Amino acid sequence: MRLVAALIAATVSPACFQTTAVLKVNGNGGGTIEHRTLMTSAGLAQMRQLSGVLGGNSGAPIEPFSEQEARDLAGKLGDGVTVQSTAPIKTAAGEGRTTVYSFRDITQLRFDEILQMPGDPSVRAGGATAAGSPGQVRFDLAPTGSGNVLLTLHGPEPALGKLGAAGGSVPSVDQLAMLRQTLAGLRVAVRVEPAGTLVRTNGRFVEGASVTIFDLDLDELLKDDTVFARLQSVKTSDELEAALKSTRGLKLDVGTVTIEFTPAK
Repeated sequence: MRLVAALIAATVSPACFQTTAVLKVNGNGGGTIEHRTLMTSAGLAQMRQLSGVLGGNSGAPIEPFSEQEARDLAGKLGDGVTVQSTAPIKTAAGEGRTTVYSFRDITQLRFDEILQMPGDPSVRAGGATAAGSPGQVRFDLAPTGSGNVLLTLHGPEPALGKLGAAGGSVPSVDQLAMLRQTLAGLRVAVRVEPAGTLVRTNGRFVEGASVTIFDLDLDELLKDDTVFARLQSVKTSDELEAALKSTRGLKLDVGTVTIEFTPAK
């Protein structure tokens, strides 16, 4: 898990950036990803300005929520992933896009790409994902003897002892203040919803048939001045799990998450 290190390493802020991805999976391994991304008008203006200053790849102002960006992402998500629908969003809160991607085989899905910050890669946050993705995620899907289907989500091994910040250092008071200002409003949520009846899951964050895999509310997380020191100090997966349980603003299960469901007829 490189969440905190990625945030500290960021050189360009995904200011007021919010994204939600809902992965809906069928019993045959196919399904959809409902992806919604929103950025405040001020944050979007900042990104466009920085793209000009840093001289993005095209030299022209970037449009991070264009239809072309959405379609380009489909190719990065894996073979057989297509855009089912896409539409711009413009609200009082900001601008963005909502896109539904269709996939044929969840085991071939490169789901990490969905958390990448939109726009020209040359002006993304130091190569980090939006919110510092937990790293490579892999899915397995297999039938059970009872006629149900077992979906298994494999996350990367956490970098124990290095969760506090990039380089293993705890941010200073001034650095925390900078993070609160530049990353204000950042929110990322990833949920899995099996098509059918949820039978059981070892995931801790369940609401109805929806299992939350990752949920970061950075404003809430940064209210605790000790959070980086606590995460940096963990030495084992058990300690990490205990630390996460007492961490407000971050929902994340350590290790493999299993979801057993009865497919819809």
